[in-house]
Amino acid sequence: MKQTSLLLGAGFSVNQGYPTANQLNQKLTSLDPEDFWIHTDGTVLLKKKEDEDPCWYSSYAKGKFFIVKLIEFYQEYTKMEFNYEEFYDFYNEIYRNEKEIAEFDEFCDNFREEYQTDIDNHNLLSKTNNIFNQLIGHYLIDREGNKFYEPVHYCKPIFPGYTGFLNCLEKWGEDGAVHVHTLNHDIFFEIFKSSDWVQGNLDDGFEELGSPYYGNIGEKYKVRLPYFTNEYEKKFRLYKLHGSIDQFPFHIQNNGIETYVKIKLGIGTSDLFKEIEKDGELTYINDWINYHPDFLSGTTSKILRYREPWYYEKVFTHFENNLVNSEELVLIGYGCGDIEVNNLIREKYDYKNKPLFVVDPDPSENKREFIDEFNGCLIKKTPDNIRIEDFKK
Repeated sequence: MKQTSLLLGAGFSVNQGYPTANQLNQKLTSLDPEDFWIHTDGTVLLKKKEDEDPCWYSSYAKGKFFIVKLIEFYQEYTKMEFNYEEFYDFYNEIYRNEKEIAEFDEFCDNFREEYQTDIDNHNLLSKTNNIFNQLIGHYLIDREGNKFYEPVHYCKPIFPGYTGFLNCLEKWGEDGAVHVHTLNHDIFFEIFKSSDWVQGNLDDGFEELGSPYYGNIGEKYKVRLPYFTNEYEKKFRLYKLHGSIDQFPFHIQNNGIETYVKIKLGIGTSDLFKEIEKDGELTYINDWINYHPDFLSGTTSKILRYREPWYYEKVFTHFENNLVNSEELVLIGYGCGDIEVNNLIREKYDYKNKPLFVVDPDPSENKREFIDEFNGCLIKKTPDNIRIEDFKK
């Protein structure tokens, strides 16, 4: 069976109106503490500036002022153009006690004095971590404001912005398995499952049938949630290498993470349950820790999590094996800047003897260097206008 591997990056979702990295940077640097509020369960919610913060009295509210001031401090301290992934690395190195910065300690002291709080540096950064990922998740929406999508079937012959890509995807699938590895956190690609091109033949490693995991809709109803089984059998196989806005680790008290689950539109993110049998009757235990999705940020910090055993190690193992076994590798929208991903391509993919294609209408210098190193073929097109004939080398 022929195997084809794809690697998708942020540029793949741009045609659907998802923000670029520069647009995310702009949103974060223009952030005001009154643009959002934090529920007492730790959930971050956006609001209009003029609207009152319903939880202004909570200790969590101090966290929103801290993260805004931390972004300002970071820019002043580094004198560099803001990059949200580098910012994430910066404060996490301090959080992990890998770096000591006297100016940061002074900044925290001044914050505690100004906001009359005794929260120590470590806990200030812990709150920042929880807030930061949730803010990124809020901003990962398409041009219509969609994060989740209605279950609509998409018919041929046209899918605006992606017709060429879907035609190629269908063609690759005629010959064998297509491994779609994505670094994106959004769930846009998943809608292709309900299309004439894919016809439901998409595995993402999660299974809803027989799942013991549930989420609440409202206060009365529980809905079964897919959980990670690590099984891929259909012709199109999706691997979310950096996690996703709909993926949550499920924790068992005193035991830590048990597995990962996917939420759905309308599910409360702090109300995730597992159905168990106790004393001969079914009951539910609650994962009270969850209130934000788990996806990877940072240029180097995310690499530290690539070998976590519950999810990331498993999908990266698939990535490695797929690189070894695939007859061609196609990169679309990938900026070629992930050091570890590049190393895996270098080590596992036989780029000296197998074709590697990079789809980009306006490649950066960094991407051109990548193409030169890996003997790649540049296709200066968008996902909408590529054709299967472009991948003949």
